[in-house]
Amino acid sequence: MALTLGVFGNKAKGLASLKRHGFNTLPFTSVCVDADLLKGNLEETTQAILAQIGKADFYAVRSSSITEDTEESAAAGQFKTLLGITKESLPFAISEVAESLPEISPDEEPHGVIIQPLIHSENSTSGVMFTHEERWMVNYAPGLCNYVVQGFEVAQRGFHPGGKSWMAQGADLRQGQLFEPTSGQIATKQFETNNWTPKLEQALLRLYREVHRHYRKPMDVEWTFVEGKLYVLQIRPVTVDWLPQLWLFDNSNLAESYTGTVSPMTASVARRLYQYVYTDLLAHSGVPKQTIRRHQYVFDNLVKDFNGRMYYVMNHWYSMMFFLPGYERNKENLENMITAEIRQQIFLPESMRPATWLKFAYYPLMLWKTLCFPLTKKRFNHIVKKDFNVLGRTDFSKRSTPELQTLWNHCESRWLRRWYVTVENDTVLMTFLGWAEKKFSPEQLRGFLSVETPSVKQLRDFKALAHEVMQDDLLKEALIAVDESAFHVQLQKNRSLQERWTKYFSVFGGRFPNELKLESPSPMDDFSALSNAIKEIASSPLLSNGSQTNQKLPWGIKQLQRYIKQREAFRLLRSTGFGWLRRILLQGGINAAQSGHIYEPDDIFYLKIEEWFAGDHAHWKDLIAQRKAQYAEHAVDRYPRSFAATPSGEAPPYIPRASTGEIVEGQCVFPGVVRGRLLVMDEYRPGPWPDFDILVAKHTDPGWSMLISKAKGLVVEQGGLLSHASIVTRELGIPCIIGAPNATALLQDGGEAALDAASGTLKPIL
Repeated sequence: MALTLGVFGNKAKGLASLKRHGFNTLPFTSVCVDADLLKGNLEETTQAILAQIGKADFYAVRSSSITEDTEESAAAGQFKTLLGITKESLPFAISEVAESLPEISPDEEPHGVIIQPLIHSENSTSGVMFTHEERWMVNYAPGLCNYVVQGFEVAQRGFHPGGKSWMAQGADLRQGQLFEPTSGQIATKQFETNNWTPKLEQALLRLYREVHRHYRKPMDVEWTFVEGKLYVLQIRPVTVDWLPQLWLFDNSNLAESYTGTVSPMTASVARRLYQYVYTDLLAHSGVPKQTIRRHQYVFDNLVKDFNGRMYYVMNHWYSMMFFLPGYERNKENLENMITAEIRQQIFLPESMRPATWLKFAYYPLMLWKTLCFPLTKKRFNHIVKKDFNVLGRTDFSKRSTPELQTLWNHCESRWLRRWYVTVENDTVLMTFLGWAEKKFSPEQLRGFLSVETPSVKQLRDFKALAHEVMQDDLLKEALIAVDESAFHVQLQKNRSLQERWTKYFSVFGGRFPNELKLESPSPMDDFSALSNAIKEIASSPLLSNGSQTNQKLPWGIKQLQRYIKQREAFRLLRSTGFGWLRRILLQGGINAAQSGHIYEPDDIFYLKIEEWFAGDHAHWKDLIAQRKAQYAEHAVDRYPRSFAATPSGEAPPYIPRASTGEIVEGQCVFPGVVRGRLLVMDEYRPGPWPDFDILVAKHTDPGWSMLISKAKGLVVEQGGLLSHASIVTRELGIPCIIGAPNATALLQDGGEAALDAASGTLKPIL
């Protein structure tokens, strides 16, 4: 009894699909693997096979299981493939391959065994193509495709859809496999060439385009190129991304704003903020909105909380730089601006590449925006400060939750959707800084960067306000007793002081440590923190190095100083803005606690902003309890500044603290020599602080300004020449080094040390 021939199993279906779409394939048929296979006449079946596929010297016999080459699993290599089979050996080869296939139930489709002629030539090149909408890649070697699919080291080439190369490696590899007809064996040998030619490259490009046109999903294609002809041997769906890019996490200067562990609310608001700012920035820089929408995932994942720690996802920042002309310069400016520890080249699809028209229009557009920037900045400041004044007169306690959410949406549309202006300022700033670093010595540059900024003005204004408060005995008594009610009763009696008090907080908002962490108490809503801040600033010497007044400064340096001042002014607005956002959320927490949806008002910060708006509060209490436990668990973890991981991967290994007593080295921000006691803080601790001379911190934010002003020297692990700590210490004339890895782990709180900022060293005194 002859066996059934046709299209059986997934591999055979793939070949049939290729033939149907017009691809150049080898003749094939497949034998149905069923009960008849064991008792059928294989010799008779051989004649039927040859009648279908034609006679050849040798054949390939492959499995065609219903469990392989599926959408979920390739099952590659699990079943037998036999090459170099003679006509006489076909019955035995078919039986052997069939026996390697798994058992199936009677109601399932049968497996198959494929038979094809075997192509073999000294001049052949074979390999595997992996397709994708944005790219394609081939692994190849001289000789048989069998060598490539077995996983040996082979050459690789990657291309964009248009055919432009984006990677090539192993071009010098010459090893492959060849079928030797005389012995009937497959031998591994060293070829004289790997046979890659422009003709082969063009043939593969055409193959990629046809595969993508017909299948519209990632495919795995086996092929061989012989005598100028490309044959497709097999096709299957790609079940796992063949170019998985690990996310590159880096929190170099992000930790300055989001120190330690952050709450789910802070992480969700930060992600939302970055999405708004950079979507709007690119849209206002000429990138078509259609292109932005196509790659929305880039903007949705610019930052990510990894077990409560905030990180930049550098892959997406690099992608964002690629949308604009001048990628390499943009990339370098980005890495310098955020003092990135990760600096890598990644695959960037052609669909992100700027259009030709934008390459010509971009620089005139940037020049126009730069010329108009003073007006843009003025309009932005007017809108934001006007809203701050309105918020300063708002009685939040009388607002319902829907009204608070409406107020939040108003702030988003008025502030956050305009916040891209601050990044435009930073872009111009980094351009001038890059020019200055090439033109001037480090010593000259340090002098140029010492400018009067809003950060120190805020300190001076607060010190003046605190001094006047401390002159009033009743106000001072209320502060010492932390009696908020008595303080405000007495303050209302001094109308002039109260007006200055109200104006100060509507402009500066208190500027508290960890100010971008919405869960962090603010002097605006925590009187004990406010009273302590007033007492501390009143005792601060607040020295000044003085700002540059030389009118003969180069034009570029004047512009650099101007944009530094604007950067700090924008940071001040951001600090104040986040203070008001916290007030809105905190009142939302008060409302939710009064309604019994949560236990305490601060529990609101363990929700995400989307969850608060959704208002599905039935499970809030359980969810908050779970997240609080996770927050406490991860608060004691230590993570590196940068690492690579999958988006939902495991946490990096625990990094033990280094042994103390070593010399710490960093970059000089402001020179000077200081010897004395250390105050070491890996996270901010509110005062009162012990007597100290040198402050050592992991990272700082503008809320640390008051503590910095009390220091005689400063050492910071993370940051750059334009970080807040650098700007403040230069202006106050405090010796400082920055970028000192593991300083908080290497030094002991309360220990003695000698800081020589000019040489960038801090040496413990044992």
